[in-house]
Amino acid sequence: MTITHQTVVDSQGKPAAALIPWSEFLLIQEILEGDAVTAEEAAAIREAETDRRAGNRDAFIDLASLKAELAL
Repeated sequence: MTITHQTVVDSQGKPAAALIPWSEFLLIQEILEGDAVTAEEAAAIREAETDRRAGNRDAFIDLASLKAELAL
């Protein structure tokens, strides 16, 4: 990950702080707080992508069935 930033220096010219874009801050916060995808979730996503590319429609549920299951 590359972080775009600006360095803020103190009166002696030493780095004192970094300014980063808000979107990058939120991503870092997500990672540090554990809200990022777990290894298990990442594996499930990779498996779903493999099934999608292979055209394995049986691995998925259609939208109408999902809405019924979730009572939406």
